Amino acid sequence: MFKFKNDIVHGALFDMDGTMFDTERLRFQTLKQASKELIGVEFSDAYLMACLGLSARSAEALAQKQYGQEVPYAEIRKRADELELETVRQYGVPIKKGLVQVLERLRKAGLRMAVATSSRRAIAEEYLINANVYKFFDVLVCGDEVEKGKPHPEIFLSAAQKLNLEPAQCFMFEDSENGIRSAHDAGGICVLFKDIKEPNASMLAHANYYFENMYDYLTELDIYSSHLEMPNLQESFPQTLNQLTVGIHGFGAIGGGYIAQILSHWDGYTRPKKIYASTRNSLYRSAVNAFGAYCIRYGQVSYDERIENMHIIDAEDLQQMHAMYVESSLIAICLAENALASEAATIAQGLYARYLAQDEQVQTPLTLLIILNKIGAKQLVLEQVRKALVELTDHAVADFILEQHYFCDTVVNRMVSKLSDKNLYRQLCIKYNIFKQYQLDDESNQIEVEDVSKLSVDQERRASEYVEDLRQNFQPSHILQHMDLILFNAEMDMPIYVENKSPLLSKMRQMILVDQISDIQLIKNRLWNGVHAMTAWYASLLGHQTIGVAMGDPRVQYYVEKLLAEVTQGLAHYLPKRKNDLTRLARSFDQSCQYAYKDPCSRVGRDPLRKLSAFERVFSSVAYNVSNGFSFEALLSGAIFGYLYLMEEESQPVDVLLGHLKQQLQQMNLSKAHKKALYYVIQKRLNEYQKGELGMEDFMIHDQPQKAEMSCA
Repeated sequence: MFKFKNDIVHGALFDMDGTMFDTERLRFQTLKQASKELIGVEFSDAYLMACLGLSARSAEALAQKQYGQEVPYAEIRKRADELELETVRQYGVPIKKGLVQVLERLRKAGLRMAVATSSRRAIAEEYLINANVYKFFDVLVCGDEVEKGKPHPEIFLSAAQKLNLEPAQCFMFEDSENGIRSAHDAGGICVLFKDIKEPNASMLAHANYYFENMYDYLTELDIYSSHLEMPNLQESFPQTLNQLTVGIHGFGAIGGGYIAQILSHWDGYTRPKKIYASTRNSLYRSAVNAFGAYCIRYGQVSYDERIENMHIIDAEDLQQMHAMYVESSLIAICLAENALASEAATIAQGLYARYLAQDEQVQTPLTLLIILNKIGAKQLVLEQVRKALVELTDHAVADFILEQHYFCDTVVNRMVSKLSDKNLYRQLCIKYNIFKQYQLDDESNQIEVEDVSKLSVDQERRASEYVEDLRQNFQPSHILQHMDLILFNAEMDMPIYVENKSPLLSKMRQMILVDQISDIQLIKNRLWNGVHAMTAWYASLLGHQTIGVAMGDPRVQYYVEKLLAEVTQGLAHYLPKRKNDLTRLARSFDQSCQYAYKDPCSRVGRDPLRKLSAFERVFSSVAYNVSNGFSFEALLSGAIFGYLYLMEEESQPVDVLLGHLKQQLQQMNLSKAHKKALYYVIQKRLNEYQKGELGMEDFMIHDQPQKAEMSCA
């Protein structure tokens, strides 16, 4: 059942020619050619227009009236059928744009569906199968199966009866005058689409709803379609493609291992016909484009998710980058903070190219998701992009361009790691061996699968050769169809929090739209990013390589529990309305860490000085808990671990680290006594560790907060 405006709908009955398929023009051509061949005269446009929606029997009577009783109408129609089939078999059925999206939407709304066409069954079935839409229909009623053709209502009455529905419970879709009269007299909810013939007053009077095209109806339909809930991880993407193109500016871990999946689920009814993604990694680019797809691996449930319709472009190719910005409806900017300065120029050029392509207007606003893993990311992006735009045009145009588009801050809640070039190269070698065995059945052609940490020039050349050979020989039925490349390892969290700024996002299944995105950013920064970094520093100092392995160490596991408790306590006090989010995110983070066996501590713990900035993920939590009298022992230890990590991994001298610490403390909103105490404790621990007076075992976190050192300072 589906509620559309004031109608309760249970079924959808579709005319075929002119409504679903743009075949009326083709039919005109073939009937003209067939009549010219058989009677030496082409059927006139006036006659053909009069036949729209008529049964074969009625069209023949009209032909006899205009061209004489002896006109061989059956032979002309048969020849026209042959000509039409030849065209369709060679070029495919011309589908009305938006049809498949409408069919998918109505089917997922639970409607029973039928075709009610004046065409013969043999023709109708071939067209429906050729167009790959036969799967949507429960019943097919054809012109050679009814006594009276349109405009008589028999065909629609029969279709409704076969669906066990009353006509008044059914949408009836038509494009012709005879068809809409048939639907109206049957008592259906009549939906009229414009085709060749401009609808006259009579047609409009018989229609409950009129739309210029299928897309206009789809837009209206979208308002009344239910919002589908968050998908399950192993739920298939929608089969149906819409007409949207979307982009990912940065095919890294988050871009390729998370955003691509979100865009593929889209609204649960359809997914974009094309997803652009940019990268400078030529190996990843050529491999994905050669295979036509890649996989994200979810180790926790041993599931590989296949991402399709991806077109990987060269981030250095400005023409390709401009095309992505001009053609897309949505672009996710997935960049590291240190890459923004250089990429801002490309973003600005893309927006300016779109502005020029739309005749120096912004006819279709672009939605840009800012995925930068930083509080205040949107403002930073806008500042950098505006600066780059001003270099291309004047200030007024730059401001106009930025004001017309939707820039939306986000919070990503999934851990993703990208496979190294080494791992991708080994995959290519193994798959290429299998390919050669399948192709030649000759084991002597095996290539060596090398264990490499970095690709040499020769290995890069060979990898390119393997990809090119695979691409040239790949066929849809080939063994490689089931040999997808694994490019990313990901955790199972599905939602992404997005600032509620763009109307395009309202139906996105994996998006949680929030008005105060800064709240979620703060939670993510402290509860996920901060705890993640401190865990990685501690785990590395204990000798662990990955987060998942480290979580098997009771010391690390207990430390994570204490960190989560302290950070959650502070955040719950600061953001009491976000209690449910805090609970879910804390639980989700802990579960993600338990299975993050492929998440290197070196990746999570990188750039400690930035993460130890005064208002960043670590010290912001320390300062808040200290000033409000909450427990902070684990947090303080986390800051110390960050500095120890710099000493061990980057050989930073203690005096440089203490200079950094002093600078950060000066910026914190704390009393002088608290600043002095924090400096004293951290300085004391770093000096003792450097002298060898303390080992990692001395940094164990205890059951009760120990504030003696703070108080004595």
